[in-house]
Amino acid sequence: MRAMRLSFFVTCSALVTGAGAIGCNSVIGLDKLSVDSQSANATSGTNGTTGATTGATASNGGETGGSTESTSSGTTGSESTTGGSTSSSSGSMEAGAPDAPPSECATNAECTNRATALAMAMAAEAGPSADGEAGAPPTTVPSICLRSAGKCVPLLSDDCTTITGDYLNDDAILIGTLFSTKGSQGATNLPRQQSATLAAEEVNRLGGVPHAGDARPHPLVVVSCDESTNLVRAGNHLVQDLRVPAIVGPNTSQDTLDLSNKVTVPGGTIVVSPTAVASSISDLLDNNLTWIMVPSDVQRAPLMIQQINAIETQLRTDRAREAIKLGIVFRNDALGAGTRTSLNQMVFNHKPLTDPVNAGSDSGSVKIDGYDFKQPNQNAIVAKYVDFAPDIVVLAGTAEAVTQVMSPLEQQWTNSGGRPYYVLIDSAKVPDLLTATNGNDDLRHRVRGTGITPGIASAPVYDAFSLDYRGRYQAIPSTSGTGSSYDAMYSVVYALASIPKDQSITGATIATGLRKLSGGATNIAVGGPQILAAFQKLSAGDSINGLGTFVPLEWDQAGNVAGGTIEMWCIGASGTTPVFKSSGLTFDTKAQQASGAYAPCAP
Repeated sequence: MRAMRLSFFVTCSALVTGAGAIGCNSVIGLDKLSVDSQSANATSGTNGTTGATTGATASNGGETGGSTESTSSGTTGSESTTGGSTSSSSGSMEAGAPDAPPSECATNAECTNRATALAMAMAAEAGPSADGEAGAPPTTVPSICLRSAGKCVPLLSDDCTTITGDYLNDDAILIGTLFSTKGSQGATNLPRQQSATLAAEEVNRLGGVPHAGDARPHPLVVVSCDESTNLVRAGNHLVQDLRVPAIVGPNTSQDTLDLSNKVTVPGGTIVVSPTAVASSISDLLDNNLTWIMVPSDVQRAPLMIQQINAIETQLRTDRAREAIKLGIVFRNDALGAGTRTSLNQMVFNHKPLTDPVNAGSDSGSVKIDGYDFKQPNQNAIVAKYVDFAPDIVVLAGTAEAVTQVMSPLEQQWTNSGGRPYYVLIDSAKVPDLLTATNGNDDLRHRVRGTGITPGIASAPVYDAFSLDYRGRYQAIPSTSGTGSSYDAMYSVVYALASIPKDQSITGATIATGLRKLSGGATNIAVGGPQILAAFQKLSAGDSINGLGTFVPLEWDQAGNVAGGTIEMWCIGASGTTPVFKSSGLTFDTKAQQASGAYAPCAP
C-alpha cells in the first residue's frame, strides 16, 4: 500500500462499451483494486479494500439516514450530456467524427501521469507550510482520458473518494455508488457501499462484462461517493463530469427523488436505489430511469396495519379501555409521508382514522405529526406526546426517530397507565435502536417493525452472499440494505450484458436490459457462481429469471419491484445483547397473503 494525497479534485466523464463505442473514462477493473483519497491499493488477491468495514447490526432492506442536501449545482467541469454515452476505446469512431474536438489525450495512464506531475509541481511550488514542514507530496492523482470531450479529467472529488477497479485500463465501464457514508449514517451506509463494490469485484474476477458481439470483456470501475454533505454536487460529479450510465443509490426516498429530478433524469443516468421505499417514486416523470429494489410503503402497509390493530386489540383487554390512543410520528419527507399516507385506510377504535372519535382536535384518540429531520432535536413533539400519552406509537423515520423521539419519550414518560408500544419501519432498524433497548427488556418487548426478509427462493442466495461478504470484510452483513445493494449492482451488471452490439451503453439501454432479467426460461441467482451463465444467456439476446438476495429481479412498469416478502421483526437477546430477530409473521406482497403468526422475541 502506498500513502497518497490528492491535491485537486475531479471532473471526468463517459464510460465504456463494446465494439465501436467506449468512453474515455473507461477503466478496466483489476480483481480488487481500490483507491481512496488517503491511499492507493492494488492487489490481485482477495484483500483489496473499498472502504471501512463496519459491524453495524441492523438487518433486512430499507432506507436509513439522509443527506443534508444543498441545491448547489456542484462541480460540472464538462459539457452537458444526455447521459452515459460511450465511445470507442481505440478512439477511431470519435476521431473521424466531423464534430470531434481536438484530443489532448489518448490513454487513462497518460492523464493520470500528467495530473500527478501537475499536482507534485503545485505542491513543490507551494513550499513548506506555516510551521515549516513541507508535508508528503501526492503520489498519484487518478485521472482518465475523456475522449468525448477531448481532455483529461480526474476521477475523485470532495464527495467521491474511493475507486474500485483498475482506473488505468482504457476498456472498462464506469459505475457510480452514492450513499451517506459519513457522519451519523456512516455505520449504516458503508456496508451498503461495500456490498455494491463486492459485486463489482466478483464480476471483475471473471474478466468483466461482455458487450454482445464484442470479443473483449469490459471490467468495472466503481466510483463511490458520499451524499451526506451535498447530494447534488456528488451526483453532478458522477453524471455531468464522469457521465456514468448508472448509479447504485441513494439510500433514502427523498434523496432518490431529488437526485432524479435535479441530476440523473436530465443527465440520462439510471438510478437503482437499494433502500428507497416511497411509492411517490413511481409517479416520477423519469423516462424509465429511476428504479427501486425493495417493496414500497404501499406494498408494506397491509402488514403494518394488521399489527397495529393486533396491538390495539391486546391493549383494549390489558388496559381495560375501550378507546386506545395512537400516535403517528413521521419524518417529513418522501419516506415518512409515504408511510403515513399508506395508513390512511386503517380502521382504529372501530372507526376510520378521519372519524371524530379518532381525529378530533382536542379529544381525539389519534394524533399525527410530521417532524423536520434536519432539526437538532424533536423536543416539541416529545413534550406533546408525553402529554398525550399514546398507547401505540408508529415511528416512520430513520435513526433520528429512535434517538430524537422514542428515547426521549421513554425518558420523560410520566403516565402511570402503561407505556406505549412502538411500531417501526425497517429504516429505523439501526444500531441506535439496539443501544436504546440494551438493558431495558421492558422497552425491547414493546418494539416491533416491518422489514423486508429473503423469501423462500431467495434464502440460499442471501446465505451465499453473507458468506462472501464475511470473507471479504470480516463482518456480518446485518446492516439494512446490504443484500439489496449487492442485488442492485448485479441488476445493473446483468442489464449491461444484455445490451445489443449496435447500441451504446446508456441509462436508457440499461433500463431496457433490466426488463430482460425476468420472464426467461433459466433461473439465475446473483453472485459469482452464476455470473458467466447469466452473461451467456443475456448476451445471446435471451431473458433470464434473475433472483436476488431478497427479491426476484422483476419490476413493474413504474420501476417498483413486483414482489417480495415482508416480515414483522422484533428485538430478542443474545445473552445480554439485543439482536434483531424475526417474529415468524411474514407477508407476500405480490400474493397479498400473510403466513405464520407474530411471536414476541424471547427471552
